[in-house]
Amino acid sequence: MRRLVAAVLFCAGCAGAPSPPPFTAPAPGSGSRAPYDLPPVAGDTVRISLDMRAAREILALLARPTFSSADAKQLESVPAVEYAIRDSNRPPETFERDLAAAFDEQSRIAVFDFRKIREDRTRWEDLLAMISTREVELAKLASDRARALLPADRVVSVRLPFYLTFGLPGRSDHIMVPGAGGAEWGVVVDLARALSDVESSAPADQIKHLSRLMASEAYQRAWAEYRAANPAWNRHDPRLGQLEPLLRAVADAGPVAIYSVDENFFPLAVWLREPMKSSIDDLNRVADRLMSAEADLDARMEVATEIKKPDFSSRVAGPAGAFLADGIIQVSGLEAYRAALAGGPRTFFEAYDRAAAVKGSGLVPLAKSIRDRLAAATAPAAP
Repeated sequence: MRRLVAAVLFCAGCAGAPSPPPFTAPAPGSGSRAPYDLPPVAGDTVRISLDMRAAREILALLARPTFSSADAKQLESVPAVEYAIRDSNRPPETFERDLAAAFDEQSRIAVFDFRKIREDRTRWEDLLAMISTREVELAKLASDRARALLPADRVVSVRLPFYLTFGLPGRSDHIMVPGAGGAEWGVVVDLARALSDVESSAPADQIKHLSRLMASEAYQRAWAEYRAANPAWNRHDPRLGQLEPLLRAVADAGPVAIYSVDENFFPLAVWLREPMKSSIDDLNRVADRLMSAEADLDARMEVATEIKKPDFSSRVAGPAGAFLADGIIQVSGLEAYRAALAGGPRTFFEAYDRAAAVKGSGLVPLAKSIRDRLAAATAPAAP
């Protein structure tokens, strides 16, 4: 998914590349062509809540003229801060030292970088105030976006709290954390990192960007619940042969990865033509490798192991799947897309194959090895 984001940013900065159309707030009759801005139809329940306590208390501490060790220790009991320290695999003392370093330019920061947050404190206070006044609107927008791309044949229910904070360890802009007893999951969001790509944008645009991140995480949870309840996603499809693990990985990841694309870049086949070609070419090459290794067990196992790695999802399955998903929606419509998802991985690929065959669609065709396998899977069984 990060590769798809990088492709979007690269395309946006290319000399001579067309500028995407201006975006207006997602509402009936608005200019957004992003599929996640279409109205949801299923009766799914996606409840999103915001917890801003950590962000507020961090900014309040950083607003003081001198560092307070006692206040830093109190911060460690705030859920978002507690999760961040746990994720860092460092002791609480590291958090305290890094927080103190925000007040001393000569101190070295080990894990948690609060210095720039303190320098830009006024901007973050203004943004947090705007988020607070628009909390209900933000949660509803994220929920609507998460529900928009779910199939309507069965109902799922998801509750996902978001904890806003600053200074997450590592490079992640957000982390998924289990709740008490592991019964409920939550997402800790580093506001500064999550909004780094749009830091020069207006606060209203930053809030829309944040809503997409929230919708993506909520959709990922809802999509996992949907697949778990749908037999089409839980049974082996022998008609796909050795291509099944690949097609399943792409059909799993693509619907989530589509949320990683800014709403200004839809339809993807128009604004991201070259990244689309590159991503689907990668998918087609892996399919050809699987088919060519049909008689070589070792080679086939090597490719199968590669497909199971998390890196494969972000590098190949997610980006290619997102382009396939948007291709179905733009050519065949959202109802056809929902029906394709409801039918399982094979119907997802069949729907894209039909869309790519439409004259003037501009979609990159699937490899012959994939199309042949899909054709064989739908052919009547021999007597």
